[in-house]
Amino acid sequence: MRKGLFILFLALITGHALAADSTPIEKVKEVAALDIHGDWRPIFDNTPTPLMHKYFSAAFNQAWAAAMKHNKDYPVFDGDPLTGAQTGGGIKSISAQMVGPNRVAAAMTLRDGSSDSIEFVMLHTPTGEWLINDIKYPDGKSLRQILGAADR
Repeated sequence: MRKGLFILFLALITGHALAADSTPIEKVKEVAALDIHGDWRPIFDNTPTPLMHKYFSAAFNQAWAAAMKHNKDYPVFDGDPLTGAQTGGGIKSISAQMVGPNRVAAAMTLRDGSSDSIEFVMLHTPTGEWLINDIKYPDGKSLRQILGAADR
């Protein structure tokens, strides 16, 4: 009986660990699929949304919340946070590859026909999840840098 319970317990633990382990590329593609219109909704808002907690690290969400306290005074980030574009209409297609142990380079085609390459800096959590910790745009700036400047 104890042996049977131990085997069941081990199977449950192993199954849970495997289910939680995602890949960085999968995570980036999942969040990109939500960027249909090229604006903040449904992912972003002035305070971290459930989707932000699902796809972004706690440190990212803290930086976002701190910067967005100032959004009523002036626009903290005027554009699509995933692409950095003010226009573009959202992500039409994406291809992604690992370019480092915690970096995903994503080539995106936007709905307006333009294209860009964005780098996602990922964080691997102790529970096996990959979360977006920062987004680096082609001009060399990162979203966390922009958010940090707004909070000063």
